[in-house]
Order: sequence, then C-alpha cells, then structure tokens
Amino acid sequence: MIGTLGKKLSSGIFYSVIAKYSGILINLLIGIILARLLSPEEFGIVALVMVFINFFNILSDLGIGPAIIQNKKITNMDVKSIFSVSLLLSLFLGGVFFSLSSVVASFYEKPQLSHITQLLALSVVFFTVKIVPLALHRKKQQFKTIGLVTLIVQSVSGLLAILLAYFGFSYYSLIAKSIFDGFFTFIILFLLNPITPGRVTKSSINKIAKFSIYQFMFNCTSYFSRNSDNLLIGKFIGTVELGFYNRAYQLMMLPIQNLTHVISPVLHPVLSEYQDDEDKIRLTYFKLVKLLALIGFPLSIFLFFSSEEIILILYGDKWAGTIEVFRVLSLTIGFQILLSSTGAIFQSTNRTDLLFISGLISASFMVGAITYGVFAIGTLSGICFSLLIAILINFIQGFYVLIKLALKSSLWFFFKVLALPGLFTAYTFISLLLVNFMRISNLYLSLVMNTIFASLVFIALLYMNRSHFNFIGKIIKRR
Repeated sequence: MIGTLGKKLSSGIFYSVIAKYSGILINLLIGIILARLLSPEEFGIVALVMVFINFFNILSDLGIGPAIIQNKKITNMDVKSIFSVSLLLSLFLGGVFFSLSSVVASFYEKPQLSHITQLLALSVVFFTVKIVPLALHRKKQQFKTIGLVTLIVQSVSGLLAILLAYFGFSYYSLIAKSIFDGFFTFIILFLLNPITPGRVTKSSINKIAKFSIYQFMFNCTSYFSRNSDNLLIGKFIGTVELGFYNRAYQLMMLPIQNLTHVISPVLHPVLSEYQDDEDKIRLTYFKLVKLLALIGFPLSIFLFFSSEEIILILYGDKWAGTIEVFRVLSLTIGFQILLSSTGAIFQSTNRTDLLFISGLISASFMVGAITYGVFAIGTLSGICFSLLIAILINFIQGFYVLIKLALKSSLWFFFKVLALPGLFTAYTFISLLLVNFMRISNLYLSLVMNTIFASLVFIALLYMNRSHFNFIGKIIKRR
C-alpha cells in the first residue's frame, strides 16, 4: 500500500490505535473495579434502560455523521444548518425519552427504572449534539485529536463512576458514566472547533438526504439485531441473568470495538476521497481483511479456551454465571470483527442502499435467533448458540453483498485472502487443545500457559509468513 492513500491511512490508524489501546487498558481496569463494587443485578438494571437509550441514539443520528464525511460539497453554511437541526433534535428526543420513563418502568415492572430513565434523558441530549462536531473532526482527518479526547473522556468518566460506586451510589455510578461520556466529548470537541447554529435550509438538508436515509435505516435495523437480546432477556428471563449476559457481551465486544472501531472511523474519511476508484478501495480493503482476520480468529480460539480463567480472575466468583455465556460468544469475535469493517466500505463506495439491505437481512436472522433462544430454549447458553449460528449466516450474506455487488469482485479471491488466517486459527486451536488436556487447576497458571502457547504459535507463523505483513510494517514505518 503506497502513496497518499497509504500515508493517510497509516497516520489515522496509528493515532487511533494509540488512543484505543490505551483506552482498552483504562476501560478494562474500570470494568474490573466496577464489577467488584457492583452486583450483576445492578448492571442488569441499567442494561434494561440502555436498550431504549440505544434506540434513541439511532433516532438522533439520522445518518448525519457519515453523510457529512462523505459529501465533499458541504459548505460552512450547510454545516451550521445541519448543526441547528441536531440541536433541535436533541431537545426533542431528550424530552420524549424523559416522558417515557413511566412506560419503561411499567414494561419491565420495575418502578426504579422511572427515575433512571429520566436521568438518562441527558445522555440522549449529549449524544445528539456531539454528532456534528465529531463528524467534522473525522472529515478533517483529525484522528490524533479524536483519540486524545476519547482517552481523556474515558478516564474522567470512569474515575467518576468508580468513586460513586465506592461511596454506595449503586447503579447511579453507571448512569453518571453514560451521561458524562457524551457531555465531556461534546464540550471538548466544540471548544476545539466551535460551530455556530445557522438557519435551517432545504438545500443543506438535500445534500445529505439520500446518503443519510439509507444509513439511518441501516442503523435502525442494526439496533434491533444488537439490542433485542437485552430487551427479551431482561423481560422474560431476569435482571440477574441479564447482568451475566451483559458483562459477557461487553467483554466480548472489547476486541471488536478496539480493532474495527479503531480502523473504521479512519477508513471511511480517507477512502471517501477515492469513492470513484473501486479498484483502490478493493485492494486496500482486502489487505485490511487479512490483517483483521489474522488477529480476530486466533483471538476467538484463545478466549474460548481461557473463558473460565478470564472471568473468575477479572470479576470474581459472583460472576461465574458469565463463563459459559462468554465462552460461546467468544467464538463469534473473528466473524464480527470482519463484519464490523464492512460498513465503512459500503459508505466509501456510496452504496448505503446495499448496506441497508444487508443490514435488514442480518437483523432478521439475529432477532429470529434471539427470539428462538429466549422462548424455545430459555437459557443464556442456548441464546448464545442461536446467536452464533445467526452470525455465521450473516457473515456469508454480508460479504456476498459487499464483495459481489458493492466492490464487484470475486468471492473466490476474498476467501483466498482468508486462507492464511485460517491456518493460524487451526494451529492455535490444536495447541490450546493440547494445553487444556493437562487440566491445570490453578487459574493463573492455566491462563499463563494458554497465553504462552497461543503467543508462540502466532509468533512462529508470523515469522514463517512475514512477507504477508507489509501492511503492518508500513504503518509502523510511517511513524
């Protein structure tokens, strides 16, 4: 990967990686401390309301952020007009969310949710008003700034949550973290790049309407596939079980969020400049797929074999109900890492229509799997097995739509790209299977042995196939 495109991607990914992987350590530490201070039920109570928060965040986004990044004809007046829309929308949605507090409490038959919902209306407001400032920083490819802001916000809000939990504020510590994440992010980004609200004009809205409407519809379908599990588990199985599931899910999402969510915010702004050059986008993306697969699939195997050790060491015995859930969910990590990277490519090629279609199919399988797991099986592990099957199906259909229709390439070439990662994964599985036959009783020693053997396999295969890692080397050398 050479030239201007390579330099921009290298620079953006470098700063995102520094910020994100510092953020991993911070969030992991915060999560461990909070899990020790709070109970599974307290996590489950907040998770109930977060289902509705996530939906309102989608309503507030409307696909505005990616549309601002993609459209190269947007003027300062357009930005002011769009920012005014987001301000009005934030107040409206915040008010609606506040007024629904009794409905949420009645749905789950838990009166305490009414006050929690009212407080979290502030989270909806701050999430909405930060969309335009964040999109402008990404459009200008100010990835270093975004990374530093994210790191600062995570640290401050996390410390606040820990202090509140320590002094007995229970689940209100988690609520405070959610509110201040949005508040601090908006304040800092706004101060760095102030935006004055302007008159709302039809021409400004029209510039982003076509792109954003499909993005918005995709976000809605993605919401139902990502949140119906929390909704149904919380309603029909219980808050303690939801606490176990939510903790396992959040832990499973760490590598996904900190791999593709490092790269995707960089990928779209940079590749959008080459939206008419499908060959360049395709070649760049296939290199990225190989890199993500080389990390994601072996990592899935490592986490599968190390689930018990990780859960009990990090969170303690009271979270033992999370082990089996995390073990099954860990098998989805490699597939989800690759799937999470596809959105930026659909956006870069101006095919948010295909993104919506693929997302609709994906949501249908995910919601169907969760519904079957909840009502037909009725156990957390059964729900997770259903999700695993749905994600495998979505992996196939998602990449078929992307490769064949958006990038107009060969699926055979795409699966050839996955051959080397498949080899890495197979060797990792065999090595850890042999280690686990030893049945080491000490949790710490068992985790260390799994880590050592997985690392040795990865390093050996990396050395034997070092010519395939030019992409990584060039990113490092650019620095």
